[in-house]
Amino acid sequence: MKMVKEIQREYLLFLRSLFKNSGTTDKIFAAVYMTGILPIKKDGSQSAISDFEEFTMVKPRKFAPYVGFTEQEVKDLCREYQIDFSKMKLWYDGYSFPNANSIYNPNSVMKALRNDDFDSYWSQTSAAESLMEYISLDYGGLSKTIAELIGGIEVEVDTRGFSNDLVTFREKDDVLTLLIHLGYLAYDKDSEKVHIPNEEIKQEFSRTIRGVRRNETIQRVRESDQIISDTVHLNADAVAAQIEKIHTEETTALFYNNEQTLRSVIEKYGK
Repeated sequence: MKMVKEIQREYLLFLRSLFKNSGTTDKIFAAVYMTGILPIKKDGSQSAISDFEEFTMVKPRKFAPYVGFTEQEVKDLCREYQIDFSKMKLWYDGYSFPNANSIYNPNSVMKALRNDDFDSYWSQTSAAESLMEYISLDYGGLSKTIAELIGGIEVEVDTRGFSNDLVTFREKDDVLTLLIHLGYLAYDKDSEKVHIPNEEIKQEFSRTIRGVRRNETIQRVRESDQIISDTVHLNADAVAAQIEKIHTEETTALFYNNEQTLRSVIEKYGK
């Protein structure tokens, strides 16, 4: 960890020497375009290089249509390959920005077209290897939040405290923000909420959660599935007992009889 921080510090100092207050920047560079999964590392009070304008998964701004394939591009490809567009949308759509309503994962779309098979191709990427590590972190109820996301619930997140690295986590929101940048979660700027974007990523979360030794998360997923099963089979007593159990565990005595609190419990674990 110490070595990683030292390397980061040296790299930021190097970038500063090139781009910030050197007096020679405009003589050396006509323009600089840098790419990466994360924004430039924060170093305390401000970003190391304030001269750069950043475009990220949280705020892609005018470059949103280039984050992935647009819907029209995917429709054209499906027509060319004679592939069912509705299935393509279910599996690989889900990222939405103010000026780009539907953005698709290019790597997965192309593999689905070439293989003529809708599947989770995300597991073949390097980012998938680290998912288990991140969702295993138990920051402020993260395990419960992951279970809610798998159940289709949108979750509020504050992206402003994220340090823009893969090691500095102070709270749950930092982990969720990282998952936005990695593409595991889709972020709605207006509502400041995240959700699992599509079937491909949902399968990755479900697959990974089976390997995570967090009893709370696993138990909540099982409870949600059991409520659905009991509801379908008209087992009213079991449904009532399970809702009462979760309601008691997650609600303080002061708000126990609040109608909105009970509604929240049903929405989270009854979907």
